[in-house]
Amino acid sequence: MNREMRRLQEREERLQKKQAKRRPQRRSQKGQDQLGFFARVRKFLREVRVELKRVSWPSRQQMVAFTTVTIITSAAVTLFVFGLDFVFKEGILLLLARN
Repeated sequence: MNREMRRLQEREERLQKKQAKRRPQRRSQKGQDQLGFFARVRKFLREVRVELKRVSWPSRQQMVAFTTVTIITSAAVTLFVFGLDFVFKEGILLLLARN
């Protein structure tokens, strides 16, 4: 890209920024303004139901496997952190006891 093209691009960017500052962009919510509160809640719940039908749910066997892995991993990390905490605590107590 040569210098002239770069300057032209920078000028266009500056103009766009100025225009954006002059008039804040506002998204129009056609349809949302006319609907009442309960109608919007009903529409939201209907859309959630449609999306949940599209979800690929795991089988019972997969769920048991995922849960088992999660529990074992959590226990291992907990024991590891407990071990580090115990070692560091004893190390600091030893250092303080020497003095």
